[in-house]
Amino acid sequence: MNVLDTSGDQAMAHRLLHRDPFAYCAHPHLIAARPDNWLMVFTQSRRRDIVLHPPQDPFYCNMLMRSEDQGRSWTTPSIIPGFRWQGVECAGLTALRSGKILLNQWRFDWYPLDHARAHLKPEDYVSSEHLMGPEAMAAELSDWAPESQTIAERFPWARGGGETWIHTSDDGGRSFARSVRIDTAPFSGGYGMRGGVELPDGEVILPLCDVPQYRNVFIVRSLDSGESWSQAELVAGGEGHEFEEPAPLLLRSGRLIMLLRDNLTRILHLVHSDDGGRSWSAACATGIIDYPAHLLELPDGRIACVTGRRAPPFGITLHISEDEGETWPADRPIMVRSGLPNRDLGYPTMALRPDGDLFIAYYAQDVSGVTGIQASLLKKEVIDGRY
Repeated sequence: MNVLDTSGDQAMAHRLLHRDPFAYCAHPHLIAARPDNWLMVFTQSRRRDIVLHPPQDPFYCNMLMRSEDQGRSWTTPSIIPGFRWQGVECAGLTALRSGKILLNQWRFDWYPLDHARAHLKPEDYVSSEHLMGPEAMAAELSDWAPESQTIAERFPWARGGGETWIHTSDDGGRSFARSVRIDTAPFSGGYGMRGGVELPDGEVILPLCDVPQYRNVFIVRSLDSGESWSQAELVAGGEGHEFEEPAPLLLRSGRLIMLLRDNLTRILHLVHSDDGGRSWSAACATGIIDYPAHLLELPDGRIACVTGRRAPPFGITLHISEDEGETWPADRPIMVRSGLPNRDLGYPTMALRPDGDLFIAYYAQDVSGVTGIQASLLKKEVIDGRY
């Protein structure tokens, strides 16, 4: 068990949850399925001398670890849903009231580069030179960009299309016995890293984005706990935006809200629905420049949004809205973690403990340069502004 020690009366305590000196571990998503069953999924691939994220690396898999004591200790991570599911994007988890756990996962098609050149049409694959070229690496990974002339030799693979899958667990996330493919037409694919929401009538709404374009956000619906899914319905898209990585939340009032990452403006945008996701507001800029997001409704009705800051000072930030996400004091975030070494960080995710403290997990490099899963405990007094 990996132990997180949060004893004492510190406002914030930071600990390492998982590291593997031979692996790159990142992009966590945490859900509290029950008070004694917290589940965290994250991505894992080989550790390299440069940083490659899931759209560039066929060796990524999704790993799961569990906590029975609200984040104080964790099981050893295990691959999910099984060992043949590699070459995947970041994954999301959804806990249903029935006790079922849903894992949504996008899996790319990958090919040896020589095979792709010999047997595939040029429009049916993207070579590693393009996946890791200057344009692809510029936004997020420029610090680790490989030498262009050596890419094909060092990384002899190509990426094709892919498929969206839902895997179902009936034993609290210990195993995923059933898998269903989601048809995402007319969109190119469906990737989501924050799971879905279950409405009061049992309908499940899952937000996704159109991988590999990463420009439009849409939803699919299930009326049978994830066994089958509706046709995709557009939520947000259009000129001047490249929306992806939706973070949904069903409020106690019945309103659905979603924060969207926008790769053009670099500002989080919000949409909301008051009719169960049948119609959505226009996307509105929140002013939050950190990304991507995870949302949680606090007991007093305020909305907490945790984000990663990939500009100095590198760290993890928390934003609070007091009006169901309509406005955010983006200039006054709570610094959950500051002083992290570089932009190899983020995707923070959180769960609320019964005492009101927030457990926030994320990925970042440690002092030895190994990227792993870390966590901070944010005291209720800090969230309430009383510390």
